[in-house]
Amino acid sequence: MPPPTSPLSLEAIASRLAALDAGQAAMNGALGLMLDTLHVQTTLLRKLGEFATADSAPSPLLKTLQGLTAAIMELDASVGDVERKFDGLAQLLRSAFGEPPDQNGPEWPQSPGMDGEGG
Repeated sequence: MPPPTSPLSLEAIASRLAALDAGQAAMNGALGLMLDTLHVQTTLLRKLGEFATADSAPSPLLKTLQGLTAAIMELDASVGDVERKFDGLAQLLRSAFGEPPDQNGPEWPQSPGMDGEGG
């Protein structure tokens, strides 16, 4: 049987929460950058698809571009799901440790949607 651990002080809990908040902000920032990159790639693939469809002859390039666009959009949706799951993590951790909720909301910027894409 492991030895009992002493309870954490409020300062230690606050320090851990601050570290978790910083880590979550960094992860959300990285996810936002990934979403921005995916939006740019999706827009580029759509433009390439438009150029490929301008030629009336069937093209294997068009089929490949459509597949790439679908894959990027699926990845975009997945990254967006992960970002949304992280959005409330800091508040849940605060509640779990008995800290008062942050009335100012998240401390990191949310990435705006681009060109009607997800995010």
